[in-house]
Amino acid sequence: MRRAFLLAGARTVTMSPWRIDDVTTAPWMRALHGTCFVDGRDMPAPVHSARRVVHEARRAAGQSTPPNFRAALIAAGDWR
Repeated sequence: MRRAFLLAGARTVTMSPWRIDDVTTAPWMRALHGTCFVDGRDMPAPVHSARRVVHEARRAAGQSTPPNFRAALIAAGDWR
């Protein structure tokens, strides 16, 4: 699927290597959108920042932060 989006012209594709639900994805995508699209930063920093923001919010709420949750979404493609 990633290859199809990149061949169709997408510069960067954000995806999950496994199945995740929308409730889990929403906070991460909000954090990513705020740092990447609003602040205009290149992709590596916003991906890292979104992971950190969601991880810290879950810890503050007393929720678990297993590794498969922290690495649920990745970005591939042109990072500029």
